[in-house]
Parts: sequence; structure tokens; C-alpha cells
Amino acid sequence: MTAALLLVALLATSWFARKRLRLDFGSGRSRAYLTVAVRQVVGFALPALVMLALAGEWRALSEMPASFAALAVSFGIEGWVTPGDGWILSIGALAGTVIGSGLAWLRWRRKRKRGPIFGELGWLLPRDRADLAWGVVLSLTAGVTEELFFRLALPLLATLATGSALAGLLLAAILFAGAHWYQGWSGVVATGVMGLVFALLYLASGTLWFAIAAHIVVDLNALVIRPALTGAWRRA
Repeated sequence: MTAALLLVALLATSWFARKRLRLDFGSGRSRAYLTVAVRQVVGFALPALVMLALAGEWRALSEMPASFAALAVSFGIEGWVTPGDGWILSIGALAGTVIGSGLAWLRWRRKRKRGPIFGELGWLLPRDRADLAWGVVLSLTAGVTEELFFRLALPLLATLATGSALAGLLLAAILFAGAHWYQGWSGVVATGVMGLVFALLYLASGTLWFAIAAHIVVDLNALVIRPALTGAWRRA
């Protein structure tokens, strides 16, 4: 059963990465953004929940699996991030992102050069205020759905199948990076690194919500803060 569920998880990743999970709500940028958001839910969140249910691992939604907890202990990072520390880190990261992105982009704009960014977002990059609102929606959707899938369901199934939590988390990080191939190689590498960071945050805090919060902050930077600072906010 576990091997079959893991195969389903791998197929879900492949469908999303290759855009085979076809959903189309019509033309227009708003409808395109809606399509992406729904694909995130259908392609990642729903499979994750179904697989956790079929594997009898519902408790993993609220309690870190024993295999992951043991890995955190072996790494010596168990309890590094407490609930109070986690929220402080999340708020601090968001504030730092806003300030840092603003200073960096203002400097690059004065030099009439493009600011540093890892990966190409293509049409997803917001162009006006309406797009920025969708950027918020996509950031929240991706943070929740992708962490449920790539930091919980997929690595847990891989752990049950292989007996190694480390192998499960590494496999999930690699597939997480591969699912972002549309951003180019720089985006794939950066996403892979961030996937490992999110996994470490999960292990260090013992709760998936801090990994979700970190993921949302990263996406808000790319899909809302930077575009707003470079002109999208001025266009209605």
C-alpha cells in the first residue's frame, strides 16, 4: 500500500510539473492566476490529504511523525525553534524581506539594472495592482499546499517505503526543485536549497506551520513585494 501511495505522489508531482493536470478557467490574467491556484490545491493539497488518510497517518497533520522527530534528535536540532520563537522569526523574516528588498531594488533601479533574482517567473510576475492581489493568493496557496505535499505527505510515504526519514526528505526536496523547472536552472537550484531550509525548519520546530510561514514569506517577496517596488503598484 505504501509503495502504491508513493507512486501516486510521484505521478502527482509529474502531472503538475509537466502541466498535464489541465484546468482552464478561460482567458485573462485573473483567470490564469485562478487556474494556477486551483491546480495547486488539486495537484498537491488534495493528493496529500488523501494519501495521509489512506496510509493511516492523519495524526501527522498535527503531530510530527516519530521518524522525523528521531531525525531531528540525530541532527541535534530538536526544539531549536519554539512556538514563540517561530512566530518572532516569521514576523522578523517578513519585515526583513520588505526592508531588504526595498533597499536592494531601489539601488538597482538607480543604476537602471535589473535586481538580483533567482529563477524566471515569466507571466506569473505581477504587472499591476490586480496582479499583486493574486500574488498574495498564490503565495498563501503555494505555501500551504506545497508544504503539505513536499514536507509532509511525500517524505513520510518515502520514509515508510524506504525506512529512512533522511532519504524521504531529500527525495522530496529534489522533487520540489524539479516541480519548479519552469523557473530555469537557477530557479531549480534555489528552490531545492529552500526546500532543504523548509525541511530543517520543520524538524527544528516540530510543526509544519513554521515551514508554511517561511514558504509564504519567500513567495510574497517574489510575487508581491518586489513587483510592487518595481512599478506594479503604480499600475491599476
